[in-house]
Amino acid sequence: MKLAFLLSREPGVPKTGVYEFLPYRRGPFAFTLYYDIRALESDGWLAEAENDVNLAQVPDMETAFLDRPFLDLIDGISRRNHSIPTSMVVDRVYASYPWFTMNSEAVHRRAVSRPIAESAVYTVGYEGLMVDGLLDLLLRKGIQRLVDIRCNPIARRYGFHKSTINRLCQDVGIEYVHVPSLGIPSAWRVDLDGGESYQRLFARYENEILPSQQASVDTVGELLRDKPSALMCMEADHVYCHRSRLAALVSRRTEMPVIELR
Repeated sequence: MKLAFLLSREPGVPKTGVYEFLPYRRGPFAFTLYYDIRALESDGWLAEAENDVNLAQVPDMETAFLDRPFLDLIDGISRRNHSIPTSMVVDRVYASYPWFTMNSEAVHRRAVSRPIAESAVYTVGYEGLMVDGLLDLLLRKGIQRLVDIRCNPIARRYGFHKSTINRLCQDVGIEYVHVPSLGIPSAWRVDLDGGESYQRLFARYENEILPSQQASVDTVGELLRDKPSALMCMEADHVYCHRSRLAALVSRRTEMPVIELR
């Protein structure tokens, strides 16, 4: 885990080839990497011993097309740390990247305190992020509660299904709340093809769903007043997400500003 973290910090490393990390019990951690290792082990590609993870099968022809400079970076990280005890690698990571000590089980090793955001109507979309990147963003911005406003909180990517993101949020001290009544039905999203179709969709959302869900809107306002909370949906750009319309309404009612975290 620590070697993968160090690799992600190397200059020139391709973003598509590394994991995103968050501060966890023993420093930087990636739930997605842990999940992938378990999946590769289950499929017979990896064999994990007490201190090592080894290839259990001969790599197939696809490995011939991997990016050579990236493979050289991986080899470099491995060689430089091969003979160094794990405890020293951890110490080096803790010293060089203090943010990732924030949730350490060893309280005396925490070099930073958890931020707490000012009151506002925060919004965020997870498109283009791993769940680790999303949770790290929330922690860095001082968010204490994630309010999921997806109608159907399912996702193909690991970490964004309702039950999984709820569990991972709890693991890092973020409360999770799902308010499906303020989502947009999937059937409404069929055949979206550009700006005008999105505007028609959101106008329908404002005219049909929001007026019929006043109690839910009031509940969201109370949640955002209570502690720093972010309204979450999928789209990275809030302009193309219904969270922008809900946030505007909640902002008018609470007199708090809207802040898009990304």
